[in-house]
Order: sequence, then C-alpha cells, then structure tokens
Amino acid sequence: MTNDREDKIRARAYEIWQREGSEDGVALDHWIQAQEEVDAEPGADTEESARDPDNLENRPPPPS
Repeated sequence: MTNDREDKIRARAYEIWQREGSEDGVALDHWIQAQEEVDAEPGADTEESARDPDNLENRPPPPS
C-alpha cells in the first residue's frame, strides 16, 4: 500500500538519482536522503515519527 508521503519520497529519490548521474547501487542512499528532505518540509506528515515512542513531541496525551 502506498501513500502520499511514500509517493513524494519515491519521486524525490528519483530526482536525486537523476541529478547524481543515474549511478547504480545507490538507491538506498537516495531513498534515505529523499525521506529526510520530505520529512523536513513544513507541514510534513511523518508517519514514522508519529509512531516513535521516544519522540515526545508526537506522543499522544495520556488517557484521562
């Protein structure tokens, strides 16, 4: 299942790959770079950080 965030990361990774000369064997590096760039965008919906229990900013409030 894909989502908007993953689509953005995929497109950004492809752009990076093209810009860097379309070299083979660096897909993971480009994916990680793209993920960081997309997640750094203002208003980015980062699913991973929302699920990270160590990230206090995204932790839901305790039950009342």
